[in-house]
Amino acid sequence: MQENAQKIWTEYKNWILSFNGDGIATQDEGEKITLNTPYAVGRVDVHDLGIVIVELSVTNLADDENKFYLHFELKDLDHAKELFTEMRETLLDLKDKQKLKILLCCTSGMTTGFFREKLNEAAELLSLDCEFNAVPFHKLYEVGFDYNIILLAPQIAYSYQEACQIFQDRLVLKIPPKFFAGYDTAGVLRFVREERENWSTTAEERAIAKALGEIKSDAKILSVVVMPFANQTRIAYRIYEKGEPVHAETVIKGKLRVAEDLQDILDTVTCRWKKFDAVGIAVPGIPKNGCLELDTNMIDPKLNLLKLLEDKYHVPIVITNNVNSAVLGYYAQQDKYKNILFLSHPRGYTIPGEGIVINGQLVQGAHNIAGEIKYLLYAAMPQDEWKKHCADLDIVNFYISMSIRAGIAVIDPEVVVVRSEMLPDMEKLKQRLIDDYVREEHLPDFVHVCDTKMSEYALLGQMILTLEALEQSA
Repeated sequence: MQENAQKIWTEYKNWILSFNGDGIATQDEGEKITLNTPYAVGRVDVHDLGIVIVELSVTNLADDENKFYLHFELKDLDHAKELFTEMRETLLDLKDKQKLKILLCCTSGMTTGFFREKLNEAAELLSLDCEFNAVPFHKLYEVGFDYNIILLAPQIAYSYQEACQIFQDRLVLKIPPKFFAGYDTAGVLRFVREERENWSTTAEERAIAKALGEIKSDAKILSVVVMPFANQTRIAYRIYEKGEPVHAETVIKGKLRVAEDLQDILDTVTCRWKKFDAVGIAVPGIPKNGCLELDTNMIDPKLNLLKLLEDKYHVPIVITNNVNSAVLGYYAQQDKYKNILFLSHPRGYTIPGEGIVINGQLVQGAHNIAGEIKYLLYAAMPQDEWKKHCADLDIVNFYISMSIRAGIAVIDPEVVVVRSEMLPDMEKLKQRLIDDYVREEHLPDFVHVCDTKMSEYALLGQMILTLEALEQSA
């Protein structure tokens, strides 16, 4: 490690090691620092790759899942301290989540309430690190995201598929009737343990897409997709060589700072993979003359992000709305539809966004606002609901169906692709549209996709848009 880099790392490490306390045992292991707690483990790893790359991660011991992961070039000590502070906050926030949280759900909650008490007594007697709670079914989608495992009573087993679609990154199980009827706590505990062991891979690992179409190119493209959710941000990136993926990672963090986060990723990729020919970035919000119309806590709207990145990395940068990238990626990996409406409703948001392909061409409009359905919905909803987190399936259904009705009236798509954890049932959506005076023979096909699948489509679509931009500039 170069002398100056070693000096910065030493200062950074000493600063980190000064944070012993709050139940965190910090251990210096040379080029690695471990932050141990009874409920989670944090790691700070340094890599000398010509430049110094630091990786920060937090793993929850209750479910072995990464709750925080990022990497950056260690050159700005203040920025490095800010990222570690965010990591440490994530670690401390997991203090109340050290137990495996299991939610029981039935029609009214009364039966499962009694069963919950028996299960908690059994878990305590056996010194098991888990905690049971119970809710009636109408509360499931409001509180379910706070739990690791969801158990459905036999009376509501019919909702299993819907619950699996909504809670795609959680284990959803149907309690066997023989265990439920006899309040067999030992049977339920054994059943949960066995099913959890079978459910061994993460949702992210299960969702790696294979669809690349038949794109051929000699260019090395870095494709990046920024996807904020409620209380979390995921930034997926993939390196393509000749149209084939050769490396992929996902950054997981709480706060989204678009400019800083993208530079951390590009710095690391540049160091590890050397020169790339272009970068495609799919972002939320509206790209406009190099700037982004996005929440000010995510990026300075006056910052010319395009110029900043092109001046720093000296390669072409292509910035696109992430739903536009996703609809193009979806179009590219299939050959059935040429007219597509892609509706994206991320968890934690009330207003969806739309991407449009007509006759095989992405439609972005004169000002990049084609598909910005918020301009219609704002007039139809109370202002205090614009950014409200909505857990009511009927309300979500209403706003999504209104958005789709507008799309049907304007572009008459062959298929509507819906990305929404809160609306997995396409048959209910169809019926709502029919009830709202859309003739059944005019309905398009419907496809439901999960968050990770949308990310895969957007990575592919952004790579295509970047290749097209390279060809046009050649």
